[in-house]
Amino acid sequence: MRPSGHVVSHGVNNMDIQAIVVPYDSGHRGLRLGRGPEHLLERGLERRLGAPGHAVRIELVEANARFPSENKTTFELLQLIAERVGAARARGAFPLVLSGNCNSAVGALAGLDPARTGLIWFDAHGEFNTPETTSSGFLDGMGLAIAVGHCWQTIARTIPGYQPLPEANAILVGGRDLDAEERRLLQGSGIALVRDGQIAEALTPALAALRRRVEQVYVHIDLDILDPREARASSFAAPGGLTLAQMDEAIRAIGRALPLGGAGLAAYDPACDSADRTLGAAFRLLEDLIAAAVL
Repeated sequence: MRPSGHVVSHGVNNMDIQAIVVPYDSGHRGLRLGRGPEHLLERGLERRLGAPGHAVRIELVEANARFPSENKTTFELLQLIAERVGAARARGAFPLVLSGNCNSAVGALAGLDPARTGLIWFDAHGEFNTPETTSSGFLDGMGLAIAVGHCWQTIARTIPGYQPLPEANAILVGGRDLDAEERRLLQGSGIALVRDGQIAEALTPALAALRRRVEQVYVHIDLDILDPREARASSFAAPGGLTLAQMDEAIRAIGRALPLGGAGLAAYDPACDSADRTLGAAFRLLEDLIAAAVL
């Protein structure tokens, strides 16, 4: 991997892309989903993103915890992500967060100013559990709930710029594998729910409603949004999901509706991808996001 600050040379109509690499899963560096971000770099992500003439800067985020634990390390990483995203925007760069876990979006939103930023979250799961509803204790299953202020608020406020996102400023796309209590909480929330079979007819009006409330959006993609028959991203894959063609169109629709303030891709375990189908899908979706950002 190239050192932080490396820039690929660029030409006319370029974008300055700040790739913020967070190779952690549940506080562990380089294991399971935490292997995904650096695998993307090793397999040519910098070249792929820079090929159209964009400048690409790679920045690695490392936790400093002397005694790492899932909760402590995760929130330390969210603090660092918020700082890096804020710094990228301050210099006019587009922040692209490559992470093991989806809760990275909480840090990214804080760096973008939640008061004027909407959240579009593509995920097979709701990530809307709380410590009171979870049966697994998996912190990353609470990412969307943290973003809208349902749990972990004392420590979340240590993230620079964090404030709970109004539920009406979030869209969850493709959630299909939900715990019963998580489903009840989502259905009772103000979050717009766009299901797999409703993309064509439901996403556009949801974006139109969001456009009336925010100036920009952060697009978060958990790769398990994809149908595992097309690309299996991890051991958490659930039956069903979106095709790459549906994702292409959804991202284009977002770009037409609202400016992208930043984007993130998460939850890729290379061990589940022996044929590199998910690797190719990840590259394609990242290229889609950059194309949408320059619309």
